[in-house]
Amino acid sequence: METFSPVAVFDSGIGGLSVLQALRRRYPQESYVYLGDTARLPYGTKSPETVQRYSRNLCRFLLNYNPKAIVIACNTASTHALDAVRALAAPLPVIGMIGPAAAAAVRETRNGHVGVIATPGTIRSGIYEKELKKIDPRVRVSSQACQMLVALAEEGWSSGPIAAATIRQYLDPIFDTAEVPDTLILGCTHFPVFEALFREILGPSVTLINSGEVAALQLSGMTGTKGQVKILATDDPERFAANASKFFDQGLVATDIGLVDVTAVS
Repeated sequence: METFSPVAVFDSGIGGLSVLQALRRRYPQESYVYLGDTARLPYGTKSPETVQRYSRNLCRFLLNYNPKAIVIACNTASTHALDAVRALAAPLPVIGMIGPAAAAAVRETRNGHVGVIATPGTIRSGIYEKELKKIDPRVRVSSQACQMLVALAEEGWSSGPIAAATIRQYLDPIFDTAEVPDTLILGCTHFPVFEALFREILGPSVTLINSGEVAALQLSGMTGTKGQVKILATDDPERFAANASKFFDQGLVATDIGLVDVTAVS
């Protein structure tokens, strides 16, 4: 049991480090424990039932750290397992990615047309469209599943011609039209690593919504003082550390990553 009460953050892999970074920028005095389920990624291609099972498993493990809040730093897990994690962690606050990003997009759009890129599981669920239209029924939503971007991000290929060509291939169905969105939700925490390419391809007229950054605004009343960070993974700490710099501004080596077996938690 930890002597501090951290904010617990979990993701299917390293993409959620972008959320951890956003949290640390906003609440630098807080302590955090981050868990990346690298043994079972990607979540975006798995069934809702499997994502729920994995998410409950990660939540149970993190509850051993006596957290003050849990952040689901994964849009797919937020899509399919938010209610399950909230039930398991109650009365702790549980923050997901979907609602905050949808609310930010509705605030930012000027023409009422919002684009969403995310994993196949998130797009198939239609959850972003539901959340957006719940806030403003007049909003038009154009969505695109972009699973290959997750693989490129995990490999550290966030720039160069391959990443640029892949992004253009995914964005064309949304933006190669007469009435294009003026706001784009980056509906996967891996996607902020491509922000420079998104801005280069789309130009300044399209506002990008980083789901992790807007979700970080949902935490309040943080009173931590130690500022400690513990990072855990379920597989391959070497690969985790090698690619973490794309998401996280604190340099990591393999010995910084605790290897854990979450399946042993009942």
